[in-house]
Amino acid sequence: ASCGYVAASEEFIYATHSCEHITSLTHDGTEVAKYQDPDKGIAYPVLAPGGLLFCSLFIDEDDNTQDEIVALDAQTLQPRHRFGLSLLNEVCGMAVVGEELFVCDTGNDRLQVFSLAGEHRRSITGEWKRPLTLCFVKDRLYLLEEADDDEDEEGELINPLQGGRIFVLSLQGDILQVYTHPVEGQVFSHGLCCFDGKLLAPVRDRHSNRFENVVALCGV
Repeated sequence: ASCGYVAASEEFIYATHSCEHITSLTHDGTEVAKYQDPDKGIAYPVLAPGGLLFCSLFIDEDDNTQDEIVALDAQTLQPRHRFGLSLLNEVCGMAVVGEELFVCDTGNDRLQVFSLAGEHRRSITGEWKRPLTLCFVKDRLYLLEEADDDEDEEGELINPLQGGRIFVLSLQGDILQVYTHPVEGQVFSHGLCCFDGKLLAPVRDRHSNRFENVVALCGV
């Protein structure tokens, strides 16, 4: 994780700053509270019922086995509890579904599911690899993979589909549908959200790494 991430409620905006700390701001930009872990960086904030804000904690990009999750008080940003150490390898996007937290355990090619109190419930694997982003809409999870740009000796992509698909999952992890981006060389970038009844997914060019457009999928 190397840039800023944002979550928002009706009351506050939560923003990480270079993944060093997280602050809560009123909608007019007034800082209310701040949290910084003494040993780890912080990223991927997501709000949950009961006044909790979940964030991932990490040491650096070279040792993702030390990743874990901290639950902060959404009002004060004081830590409530932390969990997931030794169960996670490179935490990316997270989504709250009812009383459970779904976590992209990217380095292990799986989703980890915890209670909001931090109890590990189950692991979910599937045809997808390196889950990057999750979005929960109407009893469905939408999952993006991290693109794989590795090539073989002849310069051909080893996993050309990876990163160009959106998986629609049940809450049990069953694949209900797969949407594949129709343009060769374009893959989905980090970020997935639902707005005005559409699922929005940013797209980048695989070769130039340049942002191209946003795909809007209806029927979510």
